[in-house]
Amino acid sequence: MYNQIDIDTCVKGMSMTARMQRTQILLEPEQHRVLTELARVEGRSLSDIVREYVQAQLTLRQREHDLRRQRQLDGLEQIRIHRQAILTRRAEQGLLPDPVLVIEQLREERDADLTVASSRD
Repeated sequence: MYNQIDIDTCVKGMSMTARMQRTQILLEPEQHRVLTELARVEGRSLSDIVREYVQAQLTLRQREHDLRRQRQLDGLEQIRIHRQAILTRRAEQGLLPDPVLVIEQLREERDADLTVASSRD
C-alpha cells in the first residue's frame, strides 16, 4: 500500500487536493461503534470524523501550551518588575558599603582599642 496518497476532498462545496499520511489506529470496540454511528448519521467517513477529532485535540493542546507559555512569560515579567523595584529602592537608599572597607575599618578600630588598652597597663 501507499504511505502517502493524494485525495480530492469536498469541504463545504469547495474541492481541494490534500496530501495525507496513511496510518492505522486501534480503537476500543465502543469507540469504534460510536464513531461509526456518528459517521453514518452525519454522512461522513469514519476517517473524516477521526481526523476532525484529532485536529480538535491538537488545537486544544496547542492552546494549552500557548497559555502555559504565556503564564511563564508573565511570571518572568513580574520577576523583572520586582527586580527593578528592588534596584530602584536600593538606589534611593544609597549603595551598601564595600565589605572590604568595613572590615579594614573594624580592624583599625580594634587595633586602636588594643593600643589604648595596652597603654593603660
